[in-house]
Amino acid sequence: MTDYKGCPDYKPDYKDCPDYHDHKHYHDHKHEHYTYDMIEAEMMRMHDPLCQEIMPHVRMVCDRYDDPWRCPCPTREMLERWCDEVMCSWSPSWYSAEVETQQFGRRRPLRSLVLALLIFELLRRRRRIFR
Repeated sequence: MTDYKGCPDYKPDYKDCPDYHDHKHYHDHKHEHYTYDMIEAEMMRMHDPLCQEIMPHVRMVCDRYDDPWRCPCPTREMLERWCDEVMCSWSPSWYSAEVETQQFGRRRPLRSLVLALLIFELLRRRRRIFR
């Protein structure tokens, strides 16, 4: 595979990847009809186990507060409050915000991950509405 050298014409050739031809759906892709939900479910299984642990809490908070018709783009303050709620409802026994803050300073990686998952979920919910 060619390395990216800043060339605007670069297009990766995935046919050289060993998984390209061995993928379980490669040969029968013409016959199988995927729905968005099937694709989403398969790709969500690729998430790290930590993300899979957090996502039910993210979805619960989004179910409770999100209304894409009334508020297509939530404010940063709303996202921060929702993130706080996810952190409170999830809060595994091994997690400590104080330790994370001491360890990483002002950057809090787990909070950033929860915020990213929240944004991902909000975008996913709007994908069908605003396309």
